[in-house]
Amino acid sequence: MEDIKLTRSQLEKIKLIKQDFYKFAKMNLYIKDKFANIVPFVPNEPQRALIDYVLLCIKEKRPVKVIILKARQMGFSTAVEALCYWWTSTNFNINSVIIGNDEKSSLNLYRMFRRYFDNTNILFKPSVRYNTKSDLTFEKFDETGKQIGLGSAIKIETAKNKSAGRSDTVNFLHASELGAWENGEDLVASLMQTVPDAEVMEKPSMVFLESTAEGRGNYFHKEYVAAVNKKNNYQPLFAPWWILDTYERDATFEDLGQLNDYEKFLVELMRKGHETLGHKFPISEESIPRKLAYYRRKAKDFAATPERLPQEYPSTWEESFIASGKNVFNPLALQEMEKDATPLEDVEYYKIAPLEDRPYEEFELEQIPFEENETPDDFTYKAPLKIWEKSKPYKEYVIGADVAEGLRGGDFSVATVVDISTMEVVARWRGHCDPDKFGEILGALGTYYNYALIGVEVNNHGLTTVQKLRDTFYTNLYKRDRGYDEEWETPTVNLGWKTDMRTKRLMIDDLIKLVRERVIKDKDIVFINEAFSYVRDERGRMNAEEGSHDDVVMSTAIAYQLFPWGDNDISNLKVVSTAKMHKITNG
Repeated sequence: MEDIKLTRSQLEKIKLIKQDFYKFAKMNLYIKDKFANIVPFVPNEPQRALIDYVLLCIKEKRPVKVIILKARQMGFSTAVEALCYWWTSTNFNINSVIIGNDEKSSLNLYRMFRRYFDNTNILFKPSVRYNTKSDLTFEKFDETGKQIGLGSAIKIETAKNKSAGRSDTVNFLHASELGAWENGEDLVASLMQTVPDAEVMEKPSMVFLESTAEGRGNYFHKEYVAAVNKKNNYQPLFAPWWILDTYERDATFEDLGQLNDYEKFLVELMRKGHETLGHKFPISEESIPRKLAYYRRKAKDFAATPERLPQEYPSTWEESFIASGKNVFNPLALQEMEKDATPLEDVEYYKIAPLEDRPYEEFELEQIPFEENETPDDFTYKAPLKIWEKSKPYKEYVIGADVAEGLRGGDFSVATVVDISTMEVVARWRGHCDPDKFGEILGALGTYYNYALIGVEVNNHGLTTVQKLRDTFYTNLYKRDRGYDEEWETPTVNLGWKTDMRTKRLMIDDLIKLVRERVIKDKDIVFINEAFSYVRDERGRMNAEEGSHDDVVMSTAIAYQLFPWGDNDISNLKVVSTAKMHKITNG
């Protein structure tokens, strides 16, 4: 650059090109295509939606905050890195930080930047001080030490490094594959402290959170849902598979014949079109059957793993978050439930506890206001009880209880309260406490809901919980079988729900049917998330996906096993031995 003599008009032209992303990209940015050829970067329509939104924010001098849910081959990472390279290599004092999930993904991002730099026209290539696998610094000094370069840099780090990007002011941040970060929430919160407010910056800051879906309930999923519902400052970006022109196969509606329910759903979606970040993606009537034909072909490719199809080729953002294993519960039914779910801030939160040394009829029910800056799990410790409908006179209720050890950070103890007449979940307690304290809470909760029938899972710590209920004379407990105690010469019953291979299949199969048939009403997003993540493994066993919980699902399944009561009502029985929990006799 130093040896090239340029006229004033040429310099002005170069300056104008630098300010225009599309002109700059056309002359300088090259990518590797699927055939491993190095070709010019020509943005597709989804990429243009993102780029145009960023350019609009730059023009209006407002910050860029976008959360991107990636689908297959949309190229959003390529577009973000193109924006990053352009912005950093054409402006002074821009500090850009790119964070991949692991070393491999970070290396791939570096190679993308290196390809951009290596193919940049000499007239637009900035001076470089560092060019390593983790640092591309556009900086140069003269013999006196005076800076004569841009003073800008692109640094590439990994989320495995807990101090990634925290030492400098960050003007451009790209968190890649955020859904797979182990410490996503904490790390992003720390990184955001380094991003300056737009009001005090000459040029707007840019933040991109990007990932493929990695299940539900993680930080990325929560932030994306919040963005969709306008509960945070991020603009959500998702593009369904069918907006790409390449995803077609010659066909007409006559060729396709009868459409199944999901294909009819796709037709409605495509006729409606898709809109994101101000861009509209209409689909012509002639293209619709061609895209359906393409989808049918892909369905055959995924015949052995059909649960992967909506992940690889999602039609809605909700489909992207379907669990990676084989779903136990109907995803479409769960999606409908999700639409009716109560936003966390609109739920009524309470604490409930029996008064010390007093009967269950005397208890405290204290409402706690929800604070938006608190995460749901943190809030659990302040207000573990969620109530959608308070107890009503003459109503009958059941409570299914799943008992955990009580350690903070471990599994939750959960009690699910169901209205028998409507089959609606009206309340749910979810928190951490010792099994005996959970028994006290269940007693108070059962008393509040008209002395509800309580079914406690007694596989492990639940025995302690049931014992506490019996010791405090809460007798409306589920009994699973009867016997006869020869020593006492009295009938006996075993209390609590016992989960084994047979009963687990029974209770989950029943819950599957209730969800599929839209019979149950559960407005708790926690239940819905757990149900999405409840899968069959390769051996056919049903469990929560790795990293997820199933405490709410299990307590809910137990609750519905208490329908109808039949001879489960043991309120007319009294304790004859506190030493052996199962010994109960008629009064």
